[in-house]
Amino acid sequence: MDLTYKNKAYRYAMDFESIYNYSSQYKVENNPTIWKFMSIDKFDFLLKNKALFFAKPSAFIDPLEGSYSNWDIKRFDDDKITKVTPRVEMKKIQEFSAISCWHMNDYESAGMWDLYIHSDDGIAIKTNYKSLINSINDLRYKIFSGRLQYINFLEEMTSVNIFDTLFYKRKSFSHENELRLMVVASRIDEGLLESLFEKEEVPIEEWQVRMDILEEQSYEFFNEKGTIVSCKIDELIQAVYVSPKSTPTVVEKIKLMALENGLSPEKVIQSDLYKDFIY
Repeated sequence: MDLTYKNKAYRYAMDFESIYNYSSQYKVENNPTIWKFMSIDKFDFLLKNKALFFAKPSAFIDPLEGSYSNWDIKRFDDDKITKVTPRVEMKKIQEFSAISCWHMNDYESAGMWDLYIHSDDGIAIKTNYKSLINSINDLRYKIFSGRLQYINFLEEMTSVNIFDTLFYKRKSFSHENELRLMVVASRIDEGLLESLFEKEEVPIEEWQVRMDILEEQSYEFFNEKGTIVSCKIDELIQAVYVSPKSTPTVVEKIKLMALENGLSPEKVIQSDLYKDFIY
């Protein structure tokens, strides 16, 4: 995180929050079922830290992650007024954000197992949108969430705002059917904090001081690859699907991990995706 870009990131973050608050694009309706596929090591990290890892955009494979589209660039050139932010500067500013990616699907996805699990062993967390949002209890951040927009980068626009572009991807990635959560340094949920302070009978003259402290803490990312956002594990996780390729020994290992970290082992089940049906 290059702090020389802190003021620019702050201005873009304020503008993005305004876009987010008034755009129907970000409304997630019908409480979709969502999944997160991960290695056993990452699941162990989640359980022990009671926190989700949010990755910086720079950690993603897609080189056009968070970029203007080709159509945007042409529009800016024709406009002669809107200034094109260089890609290098965009990426520096986006370092002040971090993202958690989830797959929306009523059923588990064979494609997602193959895409995100690079061995016979791994797990998929099954939950829903409301449970995910309600489980997050990290006061440093306001959570921005939305379905990704999959567009034709040659013919459609993303956004002028650098953080808003992070909710657009090329149509080639539409199979991911992604629900994306984002946190941005400096963006705290003032409404939530005010309700919390009132409930805890915090003197009103202390509210702003506490908010200022949390805002400053929002810049303290976990490491150079992203940050961790605390959550209530039991509320987050409805079920843990173990890879259909895993052995019974691995299933028992994951049940023990769950038990040792306060999660009911009954929530751990092995996927029967590749089970043969006898007839």
